[in-house]
Amino acid sequence: MPTQTQALVVDQVGATPVLTDIELADPQPNGAAALPERRHNLCPNKDTAQLIPRVRVITEVLVRITACGVCHTDNLIQHGGIPSAFPSILGHEGSGTVVAVGSAVTRVQPGDSVLLSYSTCGECPYCQNDRPAACQNFFVQNFGRTRNAAVGSEPVAKAVATGEAIHGTFFGQSAFGRHALVVESSVVKVSPGTDLVQLAPVGCGLQSGAGVLLNKFKPSPESSVAIFGLGAVGFGALWAAVHLKIKTIIVVDLFPSRRDLALSQGATHGLAGNSPSLLADIRALTGGMGTQYAVEATGVERVLRTAWEAIANFGHVCSVGNPGPGVKGPFDINDMVNTSKTWSGLAEGDSNPPIFVPQLMRLYEQGEFPIQSISKVYPVERYDEAIADMKAGTVIKPIITFK
Repeated sequence: MPTQTQALVVDQVGATPVLTDIELADPQPNGAAALPERRHNLCPNKDTAQLIPRVRVITEVLVRITACGVCHTDNLIQHGGIPSAFPSILGHEGSGTVVAVGSAVTRVQPGDSVLLSYSTCGECPYCQNDRPAACQNFFVQNFGRTRNAAVGSEPVAKAVATGEAIHGTFFGQSAFGRHALVVESSVVKVSPGTDLVQLAPVGCGLQSGAGVLLNKFKPSPESSVAIFGLGAVGFGALWAAVHLKIKTIIVVDLFPSRRDLALSQGATHGLAGNSPSLLADIRALTGGMGTQYAVEATGVERVLRTAWEAIANFGHVCSVGNPGPGVKGPFDINDMVNTSKTWSGLAEGDSNPPIFVPQLMRLYEQGEFPIQSISKVYPVERYDEAIADMKAGTVIKPIITFK
């Protein structure tokens, strides 16, 4: 039976989200049997590796949402930076409690606490080889509003007042609502008693930043890294670098308060992003060479160029910030060849959420992933205030709560 609930609905490109009464469809019951469980081959500790149910078909879970982090990508969709269907429910850093499941669901059951992350097809070679962040169908699964093989991109909800269809399934979840119809591959089961408010943002920006260090670079303690942009992605990268005891951690941001916070949490140097001596300062801090690694977390082309110029020969810049389609990398191929530098992108930190999210949760519990230091919690009725604070730079990670 459809669920009557409320969600923040964006009617059209550029419109302000409005808390709207909606009727949410039931979880799709269809689907083939799950694939056999197997140990994840990227788990850093083989002795404690979990058996994770792998999902081949796109089955659905109804979740009562506790909280959802606000991410730059939500704003990008809202304002047309990435094409999308409207009216639309956004939100892709959700948490909550499972209410109901489709009959083929294997990962969770009603009553389970969950954190939500990105969606994958479960069928392509990358998904089958435990690299779901490289899913060949990543864009369709997370931006195409694909629900289930039986219904395709059919909207998940309709407005109670008008009957107008409303699209969900953003990153498989659309968690800006009191309930969400979630694709099973987006669901990560967590223990009862998990802090579902503070940990809600782990499933996207924070894991994306942390994964650059923990899954991609895997630097030695003697390494040097520069982190450009201290939003949630940048702080995720910082905390991972501190956890790895990296010798030189340079953070670059326009806001002095963010640089000061990063320095208090383990960064070795903080530099202003608009400083005319930025490149010279980075080289001075690295013996004239530049850093071995750089994380570009803003999605701004000129910042990416600076990151490129800041790394040493044989250095590696990884883009995590996403400006949307059509923006080209500002590099000269001759320069790349002659300096032997590497530029790469990375989606979702190359994480497998059922493995990586609990890893970050453990760091949080140990005080090494202090999400509370960059977050502020707002009830859904104060969503506009949360967005204003984020744009003003007074809050790094707003978290919206639902009751």
